[in-house]
Amino acid sequence: MKQWGFKRPKPTAACPAMGVELMLTEFEVRRRIELIRVSRLAPLRKARLLLQIGKSLHRQEASLHRAKEQTALTADQKAAAGLNRMALNAKRMHEDVRDAAFEALHPERFQTPYLS
Repeated sequence: MKQWGFKRPKPTAACPAMGVELMLTEFEVRRRIELIRVSRLAPLRKARLLLQIGKSLHRQEASLHRAKEQTALTADQKAAAGLNRMALNAKRMHEDVRDAAFEALHPERFQTPYLS
């Protein structure tokens, strides 16, 4: 996937397996959406690439919710609130990715008519 401007993480001591996913930031997600949106790929391929990002965000959201639940058992309310914010942000980005995939499949619905 190097052609899209994002690289697979190299194995390190902290991340020995190549299959380990890193947390995606909002900047990375928006950049990937834009790179896919302006590409010359077929609409179905664009939608599939976008939904792969969405799948990763969905897993990230679930992981953040689990961490929030574990943190809520402790007395650290600030950490739980921060994890909750991050989970909500991941959910919002996931919805944005799904909207972009739908737009890639149905571009005619998103074209604004010219005003006369």
